[in-house]
Amino acid sequence: MVITKRLQLMGAYFFRWIGFPVEPQLIEIGKPTTNSPVLLTCNFSLTVHRVLKNLKNLDCYLLVAPSNGINVWCGACGDDFNTNSVLSILKTTNIGDKVTHRTLILPQLSAPGINPKEIKLKTGWNVKFGPVYAKDIPSYIENNFKKTEAEREVRFPLSHRIEMGNLYFFMLFLLITLIYWIGAIFMPFLNLILYIHSTLILVITIHGSMIILPSINIQKGYIKIILYGSIILTLIAIYNLILKPNIFYFTWDIILASLILLIMGEDFHGLTPIYKSELGERSWKKGKKTMKFLFSEYKLSAYGDIRIKEDDCIGCKFCIEVCPRFVFKFDTNEKKAKLLYPNKCINCHACINQCLGKCLSIH
Repeated sequence: MVITKRLQLMGAYFFRWIGFPVEPQLIEIGKPTTNSPVLLTCNFSLTVHRVLKNLKNLDCYLLVAPSNGINVWCGACGDDFNTNSVLSILKTTNIGDKVTHRTLILPQLSAPGINPKEIKLKTGWNVKFGPVYAKDIPSYIENNFKKTEAEREVRFPLSHRIEMGNLYFFMLFLLITLIYWIGAIFMPFLNLILYIHSTLILVITIHGSMIILPSINIQKGYIKIILYGSIILTLIAIYNLILKPNIFYFTWDIILASLILLIMGEDFHGLTPIYKSELGERSWKKGKKTMKFLFSEYKLSAYGDIRIKEDDCIGCKFCIEVCPRFVFKFDTNEKKAKLLYPNKCINCHACINQCLGKCLSIH
């Protein structure tokens, strides 16, 4: 059982675009009472594993809601993790029989797909959006269920960049390994040295781009890839032509690195949580309702610039509560939300879906 679980987690880590679901369920953590908090997450196995790890010292209930095995944010934006997911797990687990309160804490990044008013109307449960990251849940509960600014912000630290690099490295590594060893049967010159070259090119090109480029303040992701690619290709040329002259290795390495850069450049910003998908925006403007990237297909919502009708704003502050990029500020004099950093909007639609005044739109 332990080995099977570890293999499932490894599969979820490296092949998360496929979806690795666990059974929707109610999990009791510690020794919860009728007053203990009730939290909810998606049924992506890696997410459940990480949430449980961060909640191990709490006494609480965790609802694992159906999301087709997709993570919280992708599931909420793509309609796999939605209001019906919440309604179904509330009904099937009878969590209401175990607690006296009716407050449900959801991940902040589920806001694009959840309608709290509908949940309240149909079940009587109130929805609160907790922190972006599970590691902040204990401090959020200790702080009387109030988030700090840091707990509302989505970030892309080095550890997350390496993880994303590992994901794409492993996928392309398997593909290249398969092609290489099948080809080696018919082409003996495909030797182990060339295979090692290919692996090193993958590591340097993929991990280097993920580690370095997100911090560079350039608006277009493909421009970052072009600049980074010119450096990588130059280094490859120097290595092959000066340190170890071999025209075949040189040609192989240049072609392989160029192909990887083309794949990464197709939607580099879409690989990060801090920029909006350029492929998604291009697809939307062409009238498409979905976009395809590598082996995955994603549902699309409107892409464009975030706009606010200030006259219609009722000061509910939900846009500030759920925005992971600090796009909004609250004017205490006018009692209205205003745009602070509109260029940071990643078009996740969380603010639009949660706005009580219906004053937000994307064009």
